[in-house]
Amino acid sequence: MTTHTLLAAPDTIQVGVIDRAHAPRLRVASGDEVQLSTLNLWAGEVAFGDPFEKVVAARQRYAGKGPHTITGPIAVAGARRGDVLRVDVLQLDVGPTAMNLMTPAGQSRGVLAADFPEGSVRHFRLDRETMTADFGYGIAVPLRPFLGIMGVAPPDDGVHVSSVPGPFGGNIDCAELVAGTTLYLPVWMDDAMFYAGDAHAAQGHGEVNGTAFETTMDSARLRLTVETGRTLEAPQAETPTHWITMDFDADLHAAARRALAAMVDFIAQRADMPRVEAYRLCSVAADLVVTQMVNGNRGIHVKLAKNIFKT
Repeated sequence: MTTHTLLAAPDTIQVGVIDRAHAPRLRVASGDEVQLSTLNLWAGEVAFGDPFEKVVAARQRYAGKGPHTITGPIAVAGARRGDVLRVDVLQLDVGPTAMNLMTPAGQSRGVLAADFPEGSVRHFRLDRETMTADFGYGIAVPLRPFLGIMGVAPPDDGVHVSSVPGPFGGNIDCAELVAGTTLYLPVWMDDAMFYAGDAHAAQGHGEVNGTAFETTMDSARLRLTVETGRTLEAPQAETPTHWITMDFDADLHAAARRALAAMVDFIAQRADMPRVEAYRLCSVAADLVVTQMVNGNRGIHVKLAKNIFKT
């Protein structure tokens, strides 16, 4: 096992787009670790304390693209279409500041965008010793850093806007994926072509106003391992306490149906039970959670506690 370093720099990042034609910025072997860093939105052009007008200017410069700054892609030797890429999130060291922004109502996918028509931005200092951020109003927000974007090359050619997640992962925005968790991604082309970005210091499920605590990751240490002999149609995850299936669709109900069906299949296989009983178990023991509502394709994840199984 080798540890590689890939720092965010002009020649190692993409802004706003995902494309399977992008050349790899690093090549690793299965089982290697990568220590990478990420920049904030729009290549970090909006600095701490900048006014909303600076956000508008950055957004206009990248018109037609997403706002996310992505480090990679990384080629993983031996990965083949139909395999699974296991991403172990080993350590996440968040940056010193964050911002939360709301775009104007006509440009926003926020759930209550019509109620808050004016765009705005707030900046926050992150206390990395207490792992909190002072929100004001007597509120301290606990920090739970994660990478909003982790994914592989999409199954189809062409440019994909970074905002929209899919079966390849991408802008998953699943706040469960903190250090100590594992993400499983279906591989859609040889070498997988993994990338990461969109660091969040904290996010509520749903990401309802359109953004989280958008930040940088000074260091994200990940292990990338190719798994054969299993297939996935969409990302899945594992935490120390739960198994998670997920899916994404413009129709939230469609995403929920597929994520739930994946969990039913997972339970039926793991416990060697009929699918009808796995479905019944989901209704009494699984949690169906709205991952995010604001990325074009909305996200659902289904959580099942590991401790319900006796063995």
